[in-house]
Amino acid sequence: MERVRAFLALDISEEVRQNIAKFEREIDLVGADIKLVEVENLHVTIKFLGEVDAGMLERVHDMMKRVRGEKFSISVEGVGVFPNWRMIRVVWVGIGKGGERVAKIQRELDVGLSEIGFERERDFVPHITVGRVRSPRNRDRLLQLVEKYKEFKFGTFLVDRLVLKKSVLTPKGPVYSNLREVDFV
Repeated sequence: MERVRAFLALDISEEVRQNIAKFEREIDLVGADIKLVEVENLHVTIKFLGEVDAGMLERVHDMMKRVRGEKFSISVEGVGVFPNWRMIRVVWVGIGKGGERVAKIQRELDVGLSEIGFERERDFVPHITVGRVRSPRNRDRLLQLVEKYKEFKFGTFLVDRLVLKKSVLTPKGPVYSNLREVDFV
């Protein structure tokens, strides 16, 4: 059976995407060894599903329909790192207002998806991944930039749907496409 690399996500607005792109350009200038997420691929990950049997996608879609709710706004603000300041692996942009709603959607999906065989998530933090750090080169300069943007406001937008995305890994980076969507009302 065909397998699909998939994840659940919330798309972000073009305005917020472009504001994060400006931040990414500044990251480029500090010379850190970081693989930045392509601007068109920026999103809020709700749950990474991994390699999934294509036949399982309808069951995932059914779980998505169970968490359907009302449209809501989120503010994108602040910058941080995972797992911590000493050992940076990921640079991210945070979710302020609306973050609790994102976390609620994630919890509901996580419970439902565990019923059909997916592993439960630990310690979900709503965020947008900006880049993955590959080595400590210019780490201090990167941390200074993160500190500068620690409380920066990237914008607010309306979340109007939950998306099941397919991810195809290529030498130039991942290519995402939408497999299923559930609109919020």
